[in-house]
Amino acid sequence: MEGFAKKVALALVKASPKPGRRTENDTDEERAENLLRSGKYGPYVADGDPHEWGGGGAVATIYMEQKGDKGDCAKPLDYYGDGFDVAFTASDYLGDYYIEFVNAAVAVVYPA
Repeated sequence: MEGFAKKVALALVKASPKPGRRTENDTDEERAENLLRSGKYGPYVADGDPHEWGGGGAVATIYMEQKGDKGDCAKPLDYYGDGFDVAFTASDYLGDYYIEFVNAAVAVVYPA
């Protein structure tokens, strides 16, 4: 089991039917695992702030650009679509943490 990234991935899939989906039959657990899978371009949801998008203080980083490699899934948030609503709902699931957008390609999770 991943660290905090797993909690974030589960919150995202509970907040919307889109994130992590590869097929219509994917369970929430499978969708969360799809977001955590580290392929050629890394995971969609990572523990901590590995590239310091959150100034080094984020507990998790959410990458929102489609990867396009084999076995890819639906991206976790859509900045130009319903991403803000999904992030708000997922933040409710996270309790004392919230999702903040850095730009159209990256969001980070901070303690409230």
